[in-house]
Amino acid sequence: MELSAYAADLVRVISEPVAAADDPLSQQVVDDTRLSDHDLGALAVAARRRMPGSGYSPLAVRLRMLLGTRQPRFTTVTCDAFLEAVADRAALDVGGHPTLAVNALLHCDGPWPPKAAKTLSSLLRSLIKHGRITAPYAMVALASVSGGLTGVLVRQVFKATLPPIAQEELTVLTKIGPPALLPVAEVAAGDRSYDLPPPSSGQWRRLAENDQYREYSWEALRTAADRVARIHSGELPFAADKAFDHLEVGTLGRALRVLLLLDERDLPELLRPLVFGVSVAPMTPGSLSGEPPGVQSAKTLPSQALLYEIVRAAVDFPTPEVLTILREARSRVRHKGVAKQLDRKLKLIELALADRPEVATRLPDLGFDREGVLEFAAGQQTAVVLATPEDVTMSWRADGGKVSATPSAAVKRDFKQVVTAARELHKRAKAHHRSLIRALENGIGAPAEQTVERWHAELAGTGLGLAVARGLVWELECAPGRWQAVLLDGEAFVDVDGGVVKPADAAGIRLWHPIRSSTPEILAWRDLLMARGLRQPFKQAFREIYLLTPAEESAGSESLRFAAHVVRYKQFYALVKGRGWSTPLLGPWDGGDFAEATRVLPGGQWRAVLEQEYADAEDDCAITGRIRFQRLEDGVFRPAALTGVPPLLFSEAMRDVDLFVGVASIAIDPEWTVDRARHHAYWWQAGFGDLTETARSRRDALARLLPRLTIADRCELRDRWLVVRGTRRTYKIHLGSGNILMDPDDAYLCIVPARGKTEPVFLPFTDDRLSIILSKALLLAADAKITDPSILRQIGPGGG
Repeated sequence: MELSAYAADLVRVISEPVAAADDPLSQQVVDDTRLSDHDLGALAVAARRRMPGSGYSPLAVRLRMLLGTRQPRFTTVTCDAFLEAVADRAALDVGGHPTLAVNALLHCDGPWPPKAAKTLSSLLRSLIKHGRITAPYAMVALASVSGGLTGVLVRQVFKATLPPIAQEELTVLTKIGPPALLPVAEVAAGDRSYDLPPPSSGQWRRLAENDQYREYSWEALRTAADRVARIHSGELPFAADKAFDHLEVGTLGRALRVLLLLDERDLPELLRPLVFGVSVAPMTPGSLSGEPPGVQSAKTLPSQALLYEIVRAAVDFPTPEVLTILREARSRVRHKGVAKQLDRKLKLIELALADRPEVATRLPDLGFDREGVLEFAAGQQTAVVLATPEDVTMSWRADGGKVSATPSAAVKRDFKQVVTAARELHKRAKAHHRSLIRALENGIGAPAEQTVERWHAELAGTGLGLAVARGLVWELECAPGRWQAVLLDGEAFVDVDGGVVKPADAAGIRLWHPIRSSTPEILAWRDLLMARGLRQPFKQAFREIYLLTPAEESAGSESLRFAAHVVRYKQFYALVKGRGWSTPLLGPWDGGDFAEATRVLPGGQWRAVLEQEYADAEDDCAITGRIRFQRLEDGVFRPAALTGVPPLLFSEAMRDVDLFVGVASIAIDPEWTVDRARHHAYWWQAGFGDLTETARSRRDALARLLPRLTIADRCELRDRWLVVRGTRRTYKIHLGSGNILMDPDDAYLCIVPARGKTEPVFLPFTDDRLSIILSKALLLAADAKITDPSILRQIGPGGG
């Protein structure tokens, strides 16, 4: 395969460092968007051929960094050259990691080189000779390819007798040969070279498609579960974190990933006792069967390492069932450090579920009826756990009908087990509810289509899932390519006018997004939800829509819509990470002044990039930059014109950035100008400037809410303001920042709102800023009653 001209020039500069020392390319950053995967394979050969003593090359360093993040592909010719380069380095004891050779064989698009067996034999001899035995699975795999796999070599590379579970895996692998040994060597965590890209899910798929390895995966987990049960029964001795050898932990992690990838429905039954067993020290009999735990002898775990490996596998291939099991294990863990780690990882699993829409909507049946109610009788009171679209609540209803938030003292005393069971169920239901909502919203950018039959069986098959489904607008495929928006009313689908829609079981169903509807239809759905008092689990009907502006169309490949905003960096960073973006940490250190936050958008074909720059350490602020989009082509994310980005993906990515800026901007801090002089011009401009899409959505909601307020006759919406007429003065509350100006001279009024002081009023979605704006409006409409001296001083005597 012919190299691109750019790749050929790079190969020349790397291969001839002295002759090319003055070439401008030698000092430039590698533009990987101009390199195909096969170009990168040829460059990998050139990089490996550079021996120590060739001189420092900035280009070679940058290329090595690139090879650690992106997977090259090889032809038969470049694979042969790469294997020889790795073997030559091993012979001189200056590198030659065997996993590099494994990686080249797995990503060779043509037949393996005829000399591969000979080259690999030479590589293995050199590694053994120099004592470079750091990747045993890779060495065993290469020996299998070269025909030199023997028991003696296995003992040499593993340096000891393998523990039982790992030994059984190796026996199965050697029977299968290279088709299984190579993928295992590629994904084995301890076998990876630092400059190899992360293993792709394709290697897991290779293992999962092998019948023998799949059968072994089941057997390995059964063996592990049996060992844990014997530790808890006292048949085997307990020692903290010694239940499994590190090689066994790796083996069990691979087995679990294979079965999670295949979404094996019988896996939870096997996995539950294993996870519970490794999460806590031995306790009284019956603890693993779900009965109330007995007395634990220690806060340590039989295998902290295996518990963390199971969590990592669940992040890679999440299912609702494994998330449920890990949540339950979290409630049992007594080690505080482990509990904190689990809390962090559980959030990652919830985010990852959105990337597996085919499994994300499955929920366990917790016993809720079709109205979302689950009751626990406890003498003269009944615990009522109620699932609604937005939350899961629990209350206690007395026989006479009186409802309270907590059980009576008598019920607590006489029905301890019932109270405990009700609280545990409530906690579990809230966690499932939260995970489902997060998965649904994260996937709205590329909503998964499924049949109505499957939708009824999975999402709407439980009372908890049905409660969430009733709070969302759905689309039914009434004819090929023609979709109709509907709401679930009881058990029936109805359109915006209340007409019943009866879809066939085989019809498609997906989440509705307003970007696919006309403005009148969007407004009609908003009116309907307001009329019904239906608060959605996440912002859907009032969801912001971000369309390309003429300026962005002209700009080509970058948007400055959210550039030059000053944000509180810690808060900004937490929001970015929480929404599933990846970014290095900025800070006052070398290389900490600039970074790019990236997110692979739903569907995996597009990536959004947000630039950010560290502003100052004293206030810990950063400044936002350009937003760009990249499209996956030949395995590489390459720059793309904004006009080519699918509108739905563009809108959702821009909505994320609007959220980051809207929440973290210093412009929403009412005390910023009082405390600091820095960034004052930005604070004033952003705090009182044009509305973003989020603020416009807030304005639309306010237009529907104001008539319901007791202060409606004192309020008026004007452009970007909520104008409130008080007795002392007239006030303008900005709908974006919530900042306030006073007529007639636009004097600034600083009010730090007290939480929970709003008038009880229905809000169609959760919006802290909207609540703050309403609380300020209620305060200022009755400004004659204000007693706070700091506010009165700003308003002035008498007012206007």
